[in-house]
Amino acid sequence: MALTRYKFTATGTNADGQPTQDTGTVEAANPLDAETQITEKLRANDRQAVDINLILTPGCTQ
Repeated sequence: MALTRYKFTATGTNADGQPTQDTGTVEAANPLDAETQITEKLRANDRQAVDINLILTPGCTQ
């Protein structure tokens, strides 16, 4: 299955309840898998996403 690269911006809160904003890229088979990966990355850093915006990176399927 081909993977697609997604850029993301995620806003949410950290363990202290302070607002956070994270950005980066993930490679996933579909947008739902991308959101799952982002949520797991944020949890690993004690952050919780409130809003995740995905941007399909053109020409980046593998």
